[in-house]
Amino acid sequence: MLRPSSEPARTSVHVRAAAAPGAPVRVGTVDGLLAARRVTHGTGAATVALVAQGAVLLGGDHVQVSVEVDDGLALTLLDVGGTVAYDGAGQACRWDVHVRLGVGARLTWAGLPLVVASGADVTRTTTVRLAAGSRMLLRETTVLGRTGERGGRVVVRSVVHDDDGPVLVEELTADGAGPVPGILGRHRVLDTLSDLHGTTADEDDPPAGSDLQDADLTTLHLERGGTLVRWLGPATHRSPLDRPEEP
Repeated sequence: MLRPSSEPARTSVHVRAAAAPGAPVRVGTVDGLLAARRVTHGTGAATVALVAQGAVLLGGDHVQVSVEVDDGLALTLLDVGGTVAYDGAGQACRWDVHVRLGVGARLTWAGLPLVVASGADVTRTTTVRLAAGSRMLLRETTVLGRTGERGGRVVVRSVVHDDDGPVLVEELTADGAGPVPGILGRHRVLDTLSDLHGTTADEDDPPAGSDLQDADLTTLHLERGGTLVRWLGPATHRSPLDRPEEP
């Protein structure tokens, strides 16, 4: 059941994978409209599911997701259901993700689509701090409009740093009501698989998506290492990108 658009929510969820010598990884969580539920955990790795406990995103909403992975540990995040940014009746909404990876840590997040309904105005920002030897594998899918809609306005921003400086700084603005050549054009779906790593990471590992063969895929090689594999298309089920496997 949707909350009234006159009642915007400011909510946050925090997930931390912490070291526990001789015992399974400790997973600490703080829930809001998003709940974090532990699925599995072992001596060096854990899997956590993010579950929406109410309708998001409505106009005026601000959701913050904070993820920390301690040195040498691996965390896999699963989205249970995608996210819809609804018509905000003139009010913008925000979805902010903050990630901190310790030395040699791993994060795999096969995010489900963010659907930007007509009338929505959403800014989605992902900020990441990578320590030496860490690696993040992230899939982000943005869809302009539900079936039969042109879609609203979205700003997708990524800021990734390691100990030596910027790894990726990017901002994309798209509006279903005013397509711009060279951005999404006639396409509704932007699907991106990011493989990013901190200083001294093992560069012998093949980048995620390197084995995919599809004429519509574009692979961007970042100057300081890491890749972005991208696909533009009409519908999510046509994307050749697989959900990322744990690195």
